[in-house]
Amino acid sequence: MAAKRMDLRVRTFLVLSGSSNPLGQTLAQELCCRLAAGSVALILDDKQENLKLLEQMLNEQLKPGSVQIFTGVLDENHSNGNQLMEQILRKSSGYGFQRTIIVHNEGDAATHVLMEPQTAQSWTEYVQRQLYAPVSLNQLWLNSKALAGVEKLVINVTSSLQVRPLVYSTLLCSCKRARDMYFRSMASEEKRSDVHVLSYAPGLLKTHEIQCDVNGNIVDPEELIGLSQGQKLPRVQPLQSTLKLINILEETSFVSGHDVDYYDTFVL
Repeated sequence: MAAKRMDLRVRTFLVLSGSSNPLGQTLAQELCCRLAAGSVALILDDKQENLKLLEQMLNEQLKPGSVQIFTGVLDENHSNGNQLMEQILRKSSGYGFQRTIIVHNEGDAATHVLMEPQTAQSWTEYVQRQLYAPVSLNQLWLNSKALAGVEKLVINVTSSLQVRPLVYSTLLCSCKRARDMYFRSMASEEKRSDVHVLSYAPGLLKTHEIQCDVNGNIVDPEELIGLSQGQKLPRVQPLQSTLKLINILEETSFVSGHDVDYYDTFVL
């Protein structure tokens, strides 16, 4: 499969799901600043206050009339994302998009959720938010008649750490692995339809926190990685990670369906 490079400065329909953590906020800011005039961005999250602040920040940074910003508050199970996207697509009919991008970020799950849900119901709700909801949203985006014939880019924010078996993270790792396989399969199935897929691991962010499990044991994300003594991965600022992702898309290039880690020296 050939390597792909793309100029982000075209008229784009952007969907970003999961903006409650610093990486999601930075992704929204940096991507929107690069899109051409006439672009539309839909930012989704389950925290209304965060969305309002991010929308205000984006409107202050962007030139008037350049990118139209919409925000949508996801319900408890993130099951209304499809309806929110359909509403914005109806409002944006006739815009003549040259590309559409959907970014599946994890929001707070990336930095605050290491512990397992304790009941069967909470497990079901967790899988609904972390696996079923993003896949459902992605399928609607992929098959939308309003976006038919438009070049498509999917960015799955993943983790080279969290797709491996880890104590305290059974459910998160399982959902991550399932999501990764879904996007890999989609890249193969849709390679002739101008659909490109990149799974990007943003590195160990400074916002990944030391936590305690239900028994009071300290859980350090760096220790969970299992590096040999003396080795230590540098913590990454959200802006560093976002700019590396943009550089991969615009300058370095990537192979659709492949995983790229922030710490990788080469991506091909």
